[in-house]
Amino acid sequence: MADNSGRITSFDKSHYEQLITYLKTVDDGINTSEYALGPSAKLKLDSTLSTTFHPGSDSWPLAKGFVAQAGTFGNSVHARYVAVEQNVRTFYKALNSAKDVFDDTDDLTTYDASKFERDHPDVGGGTATP
Repeated sequence: MADNSGRITSFDKSHYEQLITYLKTVDDGINTSEYALGPSAKLKLDSTLSTTFHPGSDSWPLAKGFVAQAGTFGNSVHARYVAVEQNVRTFYKALNSAKDVFDDTDDLTTYDASKFERDHPDVGGGTATP
C-alpha cells in the first residue's frame, strides 16, 4: 500500500503475490504477442522483418539500406525480448521461491532487508551459497 506521496507504507503477502502475478503476465505477454516472441504470420520484430518489405527496386541503394537495417533492427528487438523474458521469468521465480519470508513477517516494509538478501539472494540477482 502507498501513501499520498507514492511511498510504499506496507507490503504484505497479498501485494507480493500480486507482483508475482503481474510479472508472470508480462512474461506470458511476451511469449504470446504477435510482434514479440509469440507465433505470427504478421509483421514480426525478429530476423524476418527484412523479408516483409518489398521495395519497387531492389537495386536502389536507399531501399537496399532500409531493408538491411530493418533486419538489423528486427534482430536487435528480438534479442531484447528474449533477454527481458529471461530476466522477468528469473525474477518472478525467485520471488515465488522467497515467499517463505511471510513465515517471519506480515509486512515486508518492516523486515530487515539485509536478512532478506542473505536468505534470498536470487531475488536480487545473486546466487544462493550453501
